[in-house]
Amino acid sequence: MAAATDHVLVGAPERSDDPDVVGYAYAMPTTANLPTDTTTELDTSAEDLGFVSEDGLTISTDRTVETIRDWNLDDVRALLTEHSATVGFTLISWTVPALKAYFGAENVTETDTEIVVRINASAIGDRAWVFNLKDLDVKRRVVIPRGALASQGEITLMKGEQTPLEIELTPLADPSGEKIYIYTQKPAGAVASGT
Repeated sequence: MAAATDHVLVGAPERSDDPDVVGYAYAMPTTANLPTDTTTELDTSAEDLGFVSEDGLTISTDRTVETIRDWNLDDVRALLTEHSATVGFTLISWTVPALKAYFGAENVTETDTEIVVRINASAIGDRAWVFNLKDLDVKRRVVIPRGALASQGEITLMKGEQTPLEIELTPLADPSGEKIYIYTQKPAGAVASGT
């Protein structure tokens, strides 16, 4: 039986076993086959985004509820009028996949000798995003079926400082109405809870 403390997990990334691959943050086309658990291999179109900063991954949600009152001014119903989610992270690798994640895949090209980034007012296409995490032997996976690039942090080019690529995504609803999936393995020996 799993101990109660086995369910207290940290948000550490699951690094790839390949020393030449970072392998914990990925972007891919929205048409890719997305995982529905923590262990399924990713679609071959998945692009490794390289290192994410020590700030990790943040997920924020916001709900707006309108309360309906009766004649006696008692609250009798609460209607959800707005719901949004935001996912934020900062890439610190200037690889082609990382640059595509930040500037849009449409705005990054490469030749044998150079990478070219174009900054413009063109629309940036939505992508699917996957983040792999692991704490001890427990895996977690965050899957965003369709994430729109909502904002980009400023780029500061300074001697002695890294040049981070700060990204904020707006997860959009998939055909099932879901915006984000978080899959978590059960610790070894965990017993299924009743429903």
